Amino acid sequence: MRVIKGEIFAWQAHVDRLRQGLAAFELECPSGLLPRCIQAAKEAGEDALLRLTVSGGEAPRGLLVDGERQPQVHIQAWPYRPVSHALALHTLDWPLGGMARIAKFAADYAYTIRLLHQARREGTLPEGDQALFTHQGDLLCMETGNIMLLLDGEWVTPDSEALLPGVVRGALLEAGVLRACRCSVDYLPMCEAMAVCNSGCFVRPVAKINGRQLDVRADRFVSLVEALQGKPGVPAQL
Repeated sequence: MRVIKGEIFAWQAHVDRLRQGLAAFELECPSGLLPRCIQAAKEAGEDALLRLTVSGGEAPRGLLVDGERQPQVHIQAWPYRPVSHALALHTLDWPLGGMARIAKFAADYAYTIRLLHQARREGTLPEGDQALFTHQGDLLCMETGNIMLLLDGEWVTPDSEALLPGVVRGALLEAGVLRACRCSVDYLPMCEAMAVCNSGCFVRPVAKINGRQLDVRADRFVSLVEALQGKPGVPAQL
């Protein structure tokens, strides 16, 4: 998540998602996380990226047993650096199917990295492009964020348990500027514009999808940007 001058956008939504993910492992969400996150980000700078990870704690051979679960908090923070190069996406099949992703599990990170390395070696993911994951003809998400498509003047986003319920995506849905629905890969040749959203970039235009140039003019994204601007933790310039 992004931390700007000590403020985090939609902090409670992050905590709620973390708590839901920990519950799947029968772990309690530790208290007092916000001050620790703010302090770590402050040490990295006024505009920082922060990763909050909660593990089940230490145990022999790494195997926890009932009654010995003592969650440990790990916080990493580093200065935020805006990305200047244009974002190009390329579709890549997600082999894990419709497995629910209620939170970011460590195993999911590892699997994603291995999948991307394999795709690079096999040439199914061109150099310079990032993956847009699909499954059985439906769009899911990209490597590091949710995707949004502009179709006939309306912004839509895939609706599936197999994608992470992003905090920024949730805020845009709540604001009524984005609609969740089943999104077929057939939408890709028809969409007028695309964007990626996450708690680092907030809204980032996609310049190309599978080699096709997309519209990246600012007026295409104004409804998404205006729904976020002015809120605590959101940068002044999106």
